[in-house]
This record gives sequence, C-alpha cells and structure tokens, in this order.
Amino acid sequence: MFKPNCMRLLSLVFSIFILFFIIGCSTEEGSGTNGEQSEDDVTQITYWHNWEVGPGGEEIQQSVAAFNESHPDIEVEPVYVAADGGDSVSSKLVTAVAGGNPPDVMLASRYGIAEYMDSLTLLNDLAERDGINQDIYYDWAWGESTFEGDILGLPYDGTSRALYYNKDHFEEAGLDPEDPPTTIEELEEAALQLTKEEDGRFTQYGLIPWLGEGWLYSWGWSFGGEFVDDSNQVTANNPKVVEALEWMTDFASEIGAENVLSFANSEGSEAQDPFISEQVSMVVQGNWIMEQIAEYNPDLNYGVSYIPTPTGDDFTTFLGGRALIIPKGVEGDRLEAAWEFVKWLSSTEEGQRFKEIKGEYSVIPEVNEELFGDIPNHQPFLDVLPNGKHRPVVLAGNMMWDELAKAPDLVLDGQGTPQEILDRINETINNAIDQEEARRE
Repeated sequence: MFKPNCMRLLSLVFSIFILFFIIGCSTEEGSGTNGEQSEDDVTQITYWHNWEVGPGGEEIQQSVAAFNESHPDIEVEPVYVAADGGDSVSSKLVTAVAGGNPPDVMLASRYGIAEYMDSLTLLNDLAERDGINQDIYYDWAWGESTFEGDILGLPYDGTSRALYYNKDHFEEAGLDPEDPPTTIEELEEAALQLTKEEDGRFTQYGLIPWLGEGWLYSWGWSFGGEFVDDSNQVTANNPKVVEALEWMTDFASEIGAENVLSFANSEGSEAQDPFISEQVSMVVQGNWIMEQIAEYNPDLNYGVSYIPTPTGDDFTTFLGGRALIIPKGVEGDRLEAAWEFVKWLSSTEEGQRFKEIKGEYSVIPEVNEELFGDIPNHQPFLDVLPNGKHRPVVLAGNMMWDELAKAPDLVLDGQGTPQEILDRINETINNAIDQEEARRE
C-alpha cells in the first residue's frame, strides 16, 4: 500500500509528464509559425507554399537555401501546406490568422487575395520606405497584387498563354508549318482543314477553343474585350466578350456540339493531354506545357505562336501567377524578416532567377530576357508579356472565374444565348460584390 507522500509524488510526476506532452503536441501540430529569435540572434520565420515535389518544390527549396545563405541573420523554413483546391490555401490561412498562429510568409494565387485581405498585412508603408513600386514589374504583375490602392502582396511569377500547333499535322493537311494562323478567320479555316472524321467519328480535332487554357478570359481579351471597367465594375457581358463567346460556341457547333462537348469533358492531362497525345492539332496552352511535352512526348514536332485576334495584330495574353503575402499578426522582428524575404524573392534578379527551374516567367522583364530569350518557343510569350492581361482583382474573383469557366457549356447545353448567359453571370458576380462590400462596411 502506497503512503500519502508517495501518492503525491507520483501525482506530481504524472502532471509534469502531461504538461510536457501537451506542449510537445502543440509545437508539432501547429501548421503556422510564430517565428522566433534564436540564441544567436537569428530570426526564424516560416514560409507556406503548396509545391511539395517536382520542379515547383525544387524551386522553393533552392530559393530558400540561397536566401538563407545570403542573409545569415534570418532563417526561413519552407512548410508545405496542401491546397484547398486549385492553387489556393486561403481558407487555411484565414483559420491560422484567426487562431493567432499564422505563417510569416505565404505563396498564394494573386487573383483571389483581395477576398481575404482582412487576413493580410498591407505592404504600402514598407514598400514606400524601401522604394518598391510598380516601375520594377510588368503591369499585370503589379496590378494583380493590389486592390484599390492597397498592396496586398508582391508578385512572384507569371504564367502566360499562347497558341500551340502540331507542325506534322499542318504538313499533312497542306498547311505551312512555319506560318501559323494569326487571325480568327485563318484559325477557323486551318482548324476545319485539320479536323478528321472516319465512319462518323472524329479521329482528330483541329481546334476546340476552350481546351487547355482557352478560357473565356483568353479569347475575350483577344477579341478586344475587358472584364472590368475603369471604375472596377465587372463587365463580363462586355460586347467583345459576348462576341468571343459567340465565336467559341458557333465554331464548336459547326463540327458538332455534342461530339465536341463529349470530347472536351473527357480531356486528359499530362501524357493523356489531347495536344500532347496528338488528338488535337492546335490549342491555347500555358508556357508550362513545354516541360510536359518534353517529358511525355519529346518527339512532338510543334510550334508556338500568338493567340489569334480578329485583325491579326494587337496580340495579348492571359497572365496568371502567384504573390508573396505576409499574414496579419506578423510583427516586430518577424515582420522585418518576412518583408526582407518577400522583397528579395520578388524584386531582385537574384531572387527571381529560380524561375528557370519550373519554366515560369519572372515578374521582372530583364530577368526573362536573360533566362528565356535564346529559346525559340519562348519568344512569342516574351513578345506579348508587356501587353498581358490579368484577371480582375475584385471581391468575388474566385466566383467570377468559376462562372465564366462554365459559360461555353451553358450555351451549348441550350441554357441561353451567349448574351443571356453573360448577362446572368455579370449580375450574379456584381450582386456578390455588393453583398461583400456591405458586409465590410
């Protein structure tokens, strides 16, 4: 039988053990950071990203290692955080900020960050102090990182779109493989000439406008449309955007809407991508597809050209990419260290040179010429980067993306004309923005 003193001693030991267990679990499970100052005066910060493996993961690891080596008073720890969907980890960030345990820096899709700007540290004062401004960057990179005068983050990279075409298919169809179409009329003619049908079944499509990166954004801008006006009101039903959607769906109907929808809805990726597997002769795709072609079909004989326009000039491109943001709640030495890291990665040639690993474009023009200027298939992208367009930075950007992505299917499914569909989408988005603005007041 234990004596009372022994019982008290065991109880004390047990309590200490539980306390240490709780502290240990709390430290391990916290996906945020609360960066700290180590004994040797090195400020430790954490960096959330959602690229665990492949070239994207390699780019993260190498850039962080280079920063740490050149900044001995700061130690950045990259932390992989699985995305909620697409390229976003925004809901996890909002939860971390609300819980008082945010990361110090996060890599996020630019176009959606205005929707959770309440969880961000605005960078205006730091940028003004250190001379960081839009003169450093392409217009699309800076424009998509700001909202109504507030700097939400600094731009990190750029993803661009262009027309890819199969040169062997062109030769087989009697088309000049060194003279790709530049007007919409030439594109239609080539696409019909490249389309093959046997026994009532299509064996090769010349073009399906919305495959790959042929979003309504891509074609809407090529037709001369705009998705917001000067007062930042959404104009998804802009006449030129309506014209683009009419062309996309009319062209699909010409070769059989049912067949096109069935094929498009079964679109594969990587080795099964319809352009890489040579089922489609032309497609609007992003610059990153070049790496996939090299991996899955290195013998593919292809070229890259501008996205055609009605007039055959005034070429542009749809630009996407990510921003480096600093969450709300990062303060003091951690804030200064986080800002130094963000600034280095975004605005210096040393920080931007790692874009070559993943084949994505720098947000600084000079760096792109150095990294990609001598590679022929990159040249059409580089030519149009200065006139590139970014998705509208609005308080319903994610909804706008989802609604516009559905537009071609809705038209071909008989749910309305292009004008009617885009009128409804425009009303839905503007209503959502009004509601969000009222909530914030």
